[in-house]
Amino acid sequence: MSSIKNGSLRFTCSVLFFVINSMILVSCESPEHEIKKYILQMGALDANDRASAVKHLQQIGAPSVSSLIMALDSQNPAMRANIVWLLGEIGEPVEQVVPALIHAFADAEQNVRTTASLSIVSMGKSTVPFLIDVFGSPNADVRQQAAFALGEIGQPLDLIIPVLIGNLDDREWNVRRVSVRALLNIGQPAVAQLTEALNHGDRETQRTARIALDQMSHRKR
Repeated sequence: MSSIKNGSLRFTCSVLFFVINSMILVSCESPEHEIKKYILQMGALDANDRASAVKHLQQIGAPSVSSLIMALDSQNPAMRANIVWLLGEIGEPVEQVVPALIHAFADAEQNVRTTASLSIVSMGKSTVPFLIDVFGSPNADVRQQAAFALGEIGQPLDLIIPVLIGNLDDREWNVRRVSVRALLNIGQPAVAQLTEALNHGDRETQRTARIALDQMSHRKR
């Protein structure tokens, strides 16, 4: 009887040891390993697996940002779109997140570019100085997405309006078009500087400023 009790005790102890050991191993999984695991899972075929990975990375937050930015080199456009959305949701550190999102303005996929600009818009005024700096970019997609984002953010006006008016003579029609739309979003506060551009700008600036002012006039009716 004693030997049976001893055997049961040894069995119980073994089970407890196994359970505790397993718990320790799980809890000892490094944060970096966990982040990389979820980033890889974002490329899974199953939509539920991808959604679960995105949710976990969102909960991890800022510690995942560096790894997410590195993963923007992925060949999977859906994964890149998810990453830029996540970066916008996490939103910090701003000095890492915003340049990565601006870099995505040049992505080959329209969906990634659009998601990146919407992510920047969701982050608000803190992104404006970064956006203003990119208008010297030779890439028209980058300038176009930046103009869109500035128009959606809409503040501070003293920084945004002069930059958008400066785009009215951009060599790319799409950049001019999106800048006009951004000024239309801002509305009345842009009228004085648009009128100044109409009276004193170069030929292309005057032409585009007239279009913007005409469209504003029609909106009021």
